[in-house]
Amino acid sequence: MVTTMFGTRVTTRRVYALGALAAVLFGYDNGIIGAALLFIPRDLPLTPWQQGAVVSATVLGAMLGALGSGPAADRLGRQRILLAAGVVFTVGALGAGAAATVAMLVGFRFVLGLGIGIASVIVPLYLAEMAPARDRGAVTSLNQYMIIVGTALAAALGYALAFAGSWRWMLLIGVFPAVVLMVGMLAMPDTPRSLVRRGHAQEARAVLVGLRGDPAEAERELAEITAVERQENAPGVRQLLLFAPWVRRLLLLGALLAIFQQITGINAIVYYAPTILTGFGVSKTTALLFGFLNGLVNIGTIALVVRSKVVDRRGRKPVLLAGLVGMSASLFAVGAAVLTLPADSTALFGIAAAAFVVFTNTFSATWGPVLWVMLAEIFPLGVRGAAMAIATFFNWLAAFVISLTFPSFVTFAGIGNAFIVFAVIGVVLFPVVWWIVPETKERSLESLEAAFRHSTKLSGANKPAAAGTGGPA
Repeated sequence: MVTTMFGTRVTTRRVYALGALAAVLFGYDNGIIGAALLFIPRDLPLTPWQQGAVVSATVLGAMLGALGSGPAADRLGRQRILLAAGVVFTVGALGAGAAATVAMLVGFRFVLGLGIGIASVIVPLYLAEMAPARDRGAVTSLNQYMIIVGTALAAALGYALAFAGSWRWMLLIGVFPAVVLMVGMLAMPDTPRSLVRRGHAQEARAVLVGLRGDPAEAERELAEITAVERQENAPGVRQLLLFAPWVRRLLLLGALLAIFQQITGINAIVYYAPTILTGFGVSKTTALLFGFLNGLVNIGTIALVVRSKVVDRRGRKPVLLAGLVGMSASLFAVGAAVLTLPADSTALFGIAAAAFVVFTNTFSATWGPVLWVMLAEIFPLGVRGAAMAIATFFNWLAAFVISLTFPSFVTFAGIGNAFIVFAVIGVVLFPVVWWIVPETKERSLESLEAAFRHSTKLSGANKPAAAGTGGPA
């Protein structure tokens, strides 16, 4: 149990669940636009460029929200920034659902993007700093689980509201979980590491005792956190930490992984799958029904990943490599089918639907959670929020480029060739990931920081390699 500043006692599970609630809004507001785009033109006619603007405005907002939220979380605490995210999500959903013009819709989708960007940085950071080292992969994977829950909720409501074409309600429904997030975060504590960093060691001790249930374990962890904070708080150290060579190497690693996650093609499918499937001769409702059913399968997949602690047992690097194999194979399959089968054939729809299921579920089990786990692990405490913000900015920058250019690229090269290109990217990334990614499982955040600082080799749970030392870890 944990006692908050308001005297409210909350369970560890509630801390994790409410901490991850912003990820539900991330998934919902990110995913619902795919369904809404099928019906928005009835009220607000969209040119192809405006369609891209409606989608990419959210991603642009996420870029800026991510970049600003990390430093703010370092100064003000993780809990307060998650509370602010609830306010941003509420305003964005209300405005987008009531938009009277395309410009208003684009503007409020940008506001929603700010909230999504905040969530993408702060949720995994909050979860990783609350979790014990042995369970950090599973707990931080709740971020991806909640994103998938939000995406599946978007698919379900998109399908249910499709019969009435109620795109406004599709967007407005996001208000309800946003309000829950605002109210819920008032009762949540900040993370022990954030509290120590901001000079509240006694509050950090109380939170650790409540989270771990063992005062001795809490004291050991607090001593480790305090030692790292004391080292980083020496005169002039914190200001220069972000520019230290070993931190710059970690920033490069984080930025590359963030970009790699996007250039596998995930958001091209998230944003445009309903439109792609209707191009294969099925109705809008059938395409949305597929999205709903696939979302349910995704929930099952990521729930299995969290419950079985695959990321903690198998390690980060093997899971990333397996993900590249599964995603590339599925995209090769759909690309080849598009290039060889008639556009309106039942076989093409069947192959494409199966390939999308394999792709999205592979992503949900691998690159979806593992990127956020690693970004929350590899950076030093003194600049963790700012460094995560920089890496996440590159994730959203890649998503912005893909979401804005994908329709034009498909017009130029064809949908089949587009998927083949994404598949080839996955093949090219395999040896790169093998070479640059260290293994971080079962290490405390403080021991990882010490290993990276001193360029100690990371190998499994017992021996630490600095990013980019190469070879299998």
